[in-house]
Amino acid sequence: MLSYFIAKIKTQLPESELRILLNVYRCISLFFTSILYIAGPPNSTLYLKLGVCACLVLEACLFIKVYDGEKSKDRNKKFLLFLETIGLTFILYVTGGMSSPFLWYALNPILLSAALMPFYFCWLLLGTFTFLVYLADIFTIFRVAETQPHLPASTLVIIFALITLIAQLYNFFFRNLARQSALLEKQLLHIKSLYGAVEAFSHYTDPQEVVNLFASYVKVLANVNKAIIWVEVPLGLQSSEKKLHYAVRGPRDVLSEDVWYPHIKQLYLTMQVETGTEARTILIQTEDEEGMLITVPIRSKAQYFGIFSVFLRDDQRTQAEIEQTMRFLAELCAAALDNYALESIAQEYLLVEEKDRIAGEIHDHVTQNLFALIYSLDLLIHSEPLAESVQRQLKLLQKTAQHSLRDLRTSIYSMSSKKHRQEPLIEDIRDYLADFSELNKVKIDFNTEEIHLPLPSSYRNNLYRIIREATGNAIRHGHCSHLQVTLASDHNGVTLSINDNGYGFDTASVHSENGLGLINMKELTRNMGGELTITSIPGVKTVVQCILPEGTTRRELLAR
Repeated sequence: MLSYFIAKIKTQLPESELRILLNVYRCISLFFTSILYIAGPPNSTLYLKLGVCACLVLEACLFIKVYDGEKSKDRNKKFLLFLETIGLTFILYVTGGMSSPFLWYALNPILLSAALMPFYFCWLLLGTFTFLVYLADIFTIFRVAETQPHLPASTLVIIFALITLIAQLYNFFFRNLARQSALLEKQLLHIKSLYGAVEAFSHYTDPQEVVNLFASYVKVLANVNKAIIWVEVPLGLQSSEKKLHYAVRGPRDVLSEDVWYPHIKQLYLTMQVETGTEARTILIQTEDEEGMLITVPIRSKAQYFGIFSVFLRDDQRTQAEIEQTMRFLAELCAAALDNYALESIAQEYLLVEEKDRIAGEIHDHVTQNLFALIYSLDLLIHSEPLAESVQRQLKLLQKTAQHSLRDLRTSIYSMSSKKHRQEPLIEDIRDYLADFSELNKVKIDFNTEEIHLPLPSSYRNNLYRIIREATGNAIRHGHCSHLQVTLASDHNGVTLSINDNGYGFDTASVHSENGLGLINMKELTRNMGGELTITSIPGVKTVVQCILPEGTTRRELLAR
């Protein structure tokens, strides 16, 4: 029987260990007191002693089975302990009273009540036991010889009281240690769960997945009736818009959406302008619900994402512990969302870098080839005697290639971040002059400054067309070897100057067929409200200058 109870200690739940320990003590004390009783006084027949021991073993097994299996209220267990005390007192009556070796075994009910029953009951049971033992000692059947040493009755009462007090103190510290152990185990499981949450969040990059997983962890770890997450995440670097993500965990019949939505919306806006991580508690009292709505912000060092709230129907749990768990998980969620934002920025930068690379490849190769094609078609049209139908076809191809080049440049500027950060007009002019210089084997100096005045798109196109027309005339008609192009702006306006060292010409010949380019440049300048001057010295140089006063650019901007 002793080995049976020792095995049970290893298999029972922690809250029953004290009771099992007392049962083991019962078996050990019964074993030794039985040996002492059989081998020693009182002087009675062996059969009687064996019968007494057998009855005690049977009583012990029956009591343990009934007490351990008792599922009713405490008063039934109290009655069982009281009944056992009376039964053991009768055993003392037939085995020698206070001199009986079973006297210490009879303390088992008192020790059990001291450990598992209310404070007052064990002392009441001790008083009853002392009184009955005193009576059993007076009227005992078998009197131990006077020569046998035994303790006085008063000493035994004091010892019984001390034993009961020690048992109660032991029980007090044992229960405290058990509670602390259970709390420590709960905290370890809590930390393990939080560690699992950290590991889980670190592998999720989609905000909605983070919110869903986070809501589930809040519901489980905080042990609440309902958990609500409400966050807004920026869509990207170049967008000021945010996307809403929210998740709700809990039964549908607990705190319906009509009840929590106004509170959550108001708390989101309120905590957005506040600093810190102070929790807010709102008492919910409706016809169907009554409880607390605890809310903490989800805020990182960089930005505010939103809030998460939990709803409690009762206040049995410590609100401070729940808020502490919520703050930790709120910081964890903010870190996960920050990680998502950083990864989005990195991906966006990688995308921008790839777009810049593609735009550069197109600009350096495709546009150059298109420009060479356009110029070659122009040379073919003007230098070779071709049929009129062939010339029309070549001009149509040239026009198509020009449109394609223009559209391609527009796509490059919209795709490339580098082109967006530079002046499109200046870059267009620089690229054109570089290609023009390479194709015609002439030296071109392009001098420019930052244009301080804002220019409408129509002005930019006209200036670009004037440069193309003037440089083309300088090559085709002036046969120059050196060109100087200057574009600058100051408080007076914008000035464009094209200077070549070609043959020059007589400006009076602008009415001839070869002067249509000059007329076109003047019309473009007049449309911008500016002034075009052409100075040419035959055999020396030609200077084309376009001046746009500041007032004209501002009027155009206002008109637009």
